[in-house]
Amino acid sequence: MKYKILSKVFSVFLSSLVFLSISYKYSFSNDGPTLLKKSDKKEKLREEDLVTKEVDVNNLEISKYINIELVKSIFPEADDFGKVEEKTLSIPIYKDHKEIGFLFETFDVTRGLGYSRRPFNLAVGVDFNGTLRGVKLLKHVEPIAILGRTDEDFINYLKQYKDIDLKSGISLTLELTGADIEGDNVAMRETAGEIDNLTQIDGVSRTTTSSLLFMDAIMRGARKIARQKSILLDNNDLGNFINLELYVPQTWNELIKDTSLSYRHISIANIHSAFKENNLKIPRSIRFKKDEDIFVNYFLANVSPAGIGTNILGRRWFDQYISAGRNVDDQVYYIAFTGDIWRNLEDRISNVIEKENLILKQNEKEIIITKELFKELPFNHAKGAPNIQGQGLIYLSTKYKINPQLPIELIYKFNNSQNEKVTFNLLYQLPEKYYLKSFNENKVISSNANNSFIIIWSNNITNIFLLMITISIAALVLIFNNILTKNRKYFLYFRICFLTWILVWLGWIVGGQLSVLHLINFFEIIVSSNNNFSTFLAEPIILIIGIFTLISFFIWGRALFCGWLCPFGALQELFSILSKKVGIHQIFLPNYIDKNIRYLKYFLLVIIIIATTLEFNLTKYLYNIEPFKTAITLRFMAPINIVMWAVFLLIINLFIERAYCRYICPLGAGLAVFGKARVMNFLKRKQECGNPCKACNKVCPTGAILNSGKINMNECLGCLDCQVMYNDYFKCPPLVAIRKKA
Repeated sequence: MKYKILSKVFSVFLSSLVFLSISYKYSFSNDGPTLLKKSDKKEKLREEDLVTKEVDVNNLEISKYINIELVKSIFPEADDFGKVEEKTLSIPIYKDHKEIGFLFETFDVTRGLGYSRRPFNLAVGVDFNGTLRGVKLLKHVEPIAILGRTDEDFINYLKQYKDIDLKSGISLTLELTGADIEGDNVAMRETAGEIDNLTQIDGVSRTTTSSLLFMDAIMRGARKIARQKSILLDNNDLGNFINLELYVPQTWNELIKDTSLSYRHISIANIHSAFKENNLKIPRSIRFKKDEDIFVNYFLANVSPAGIGTNILGRRWFDQYISAGRNVDDQVYYIAFTGDIWRNLEDRISNVIEKENLILKQNEKEIIITKELFKELPFNHAKGAPNIQGQGLIYLSTKYKINPQLPIELIYKFNNSQNEKVTFNLLYQLPEKYYLKSFNENKVISSNANNSFIIIWSNNITNIFLLMITISIAALVLIFNNILTKNRKYFLYFRICFLTWILVWLGWIVGGQLSVLHLINFFEIIVSSNNNFSTFLAEPIILIIGIFTLISFFIWGRALFCGWLCPFGALQELFSILSKKVGIHQIFLPNYIDKNIRYLKYFLLVIIIIATTLEFNLTKYLYNIEPFKTAITLRFMAPINIVMWAVFLLIINLFIERAYCRYICPLGAGLAVFGKARVMNFLKRKQECGNPCKACNKVCPTGAILNSGKINMNECLGCLDCQVMYNDYFKCPPLVAIRKKA
């Protein structure tokens, strides 16, 4: 039976060679089949188009094919479908007006190309349990006829992609129908690590590349959109903690420069020193080499994120070996060795592994790399890579409890003839730009666990603790404001420090920025009597801030959040303080203009509520009025048009203090409306305030103090600048008079 299997594998390999030679001939021949011509410039598509170009939502492939028949062929229970979502490029599927899943077209989402280097079109359906419901072939131009294959072969192949859990990777196999035992098969792309949980799919023989590319597009696209829609594929899904989609083309040296790839240089002198320091005999093979000669350079990288894996392995290998071909909780590390002397002595990485001379270490955990965890690679696709003598991938499942956000060491040991070893360590840490939220390896649990919200909250326990302290400090400031504002200098220093903490930690690090979208979602839940708060439970920081903001309405109105907990508000005020320090002239609009423009934020709030309720396409543009996501959540790493809008607002703020808060902020308008529930006045006023004294009017950053001396609490942010003036015996006119009399 063994020989029959080998014979079958050899026949498949031979067929592939014939296919390659034929397709090569026809693809460059003017007389060849139309299917393989590449003269049409529109077909010369790059796989990174989704990164380098904006997709035209109005010209998607799915829009050409979508109809209720297609929807029902994948979701039999469905009765309607919606419009294309701009964020995910997918179409929501409904049953009884309830969204049950989504449908997408592979080229729209992944830009995957077939063996012919031209697009293929597959419709893929996924439900909210993270299950692949089905795949339909829409169109392809793969050169299968010359290999005796038909569209029916592809259709039957795609029928296997039904009721598959997206958390499980795909092992594409080739059935050996000539084997003695029916059903024997061989994996088209063998990987290492734990493969028992991979889902086996039989590919189409003689079109193995097309089968693999179809699989890549299906799984990569489905997982990508599922994560965008916050569908929990697995409690240990690496995509919950690491941005697996972030991708920018980089060369080998650029990867090293931004620490995505770490390396260590070991010279002959280093080897000699290591053996001498340990009183060990230097191997004869290197004893007489020159000290300056290179023994080895060895490299380590976490290639699970596309931004690293794709740049090293190329898109196809990344998809097959890491993205679509692995379970969502697997981590994959890349190692490589360069150096002629190392190659002459070690020959291959597999020999190093056999001697147990490669170890991954994190804290006290040590993982000896065995052949079961390692897959050797013949070459890579990195631009500018050195002459690599050995390389491969290390596969680690959840059971190893490796934290992808903590430093990890690759320990390499080198033997002398007496089997005595010296050790060299290479330290690696994944760049912070790939972090989504904190990963705690001690909290990693079984993939069968279903209480995802407990996991999310437990992983954020430190941030929750810090947030509670932060909110408590802000509340105490408002409670004891009359005492704390008596020293102008100390209060200013405290406020600058606190606002910096809010901007840097709460905003840029934690992402705790409320937006009008949160307000609208809360409003919709109340109006619709829908008690599904799951979207809020998935964001513990946002939920806690929201709860305390709601409670504070009855005490301080909008002051707690707008004056003390808003990261973008903190950014504006810090800019204003800086502008005044450098002497930028402040602009004060005439009262009648200022008064009327303030209604703009309420108008925008009403328009957003109406547009959201009626599901207008305009809604997505209205939400972009808020600069919060750009300036805070994304830290200005966003499309240029919305970055320019945020920068414009900050520039205006240099001349008109808190201009966005005063005139534009729809969230502030909503909080002002809810803030009318306030039952007490926490800001003190004197009898002289407004008549004749107007000293406080000039220091209020939002112009909330009326000429009468009364404070318009709809516009008050609770910054307490007026209370500083209220307690200042050197600047408050009534107090100045008292001081002089004394």
